[in-house]
Amino acid sequence: MRDLDAAAGHRPVPPPGRRYAHELFTEGHGHATVYLPAETPLPPGAPAVVRESDLPSRTAAVATHSGPHDDLDLTYGAVGSFAARHGRRAQNLVEEVYLVGPRDTGQPERWRTLVAWLTVPDHT
Repeated sequence: MRDLDAAAGHRPVPPPGRRYAHELFTEGHGHATVYLPAETPLPPGAPAVVRESDLPSRTAAVATHSGPHDDLDLTYGAVGSFAARHGRRAQNLVEEVYLVGPRDTGQPERWRTLVAWLTVPDHT
């Protein structure tokens, strides 16, 4: 996040997020992407580990988790169960958007994390 913040400079940007492959949780390894949305190109001198990337539009079952991340897995479970009960097929990706997080406050009880269980779009 420090590298992303350095690349953003003083520009206002939407909240950061992370996207995880299910394998990270089920097998202990897999792909993860940490992102900070921005509408403009990277400025000169941005850290080398930061790259521009386009996230595709997505369809998801979502919930907002309130509080520390210690029990974030419970929110994931609830969102995944909701998606399954409603016949939504998983993309094998989950996403977190840090609406209010450690970057904003040192008070974990104030954190708000959007939890998204990415699903295959319904084209019916």
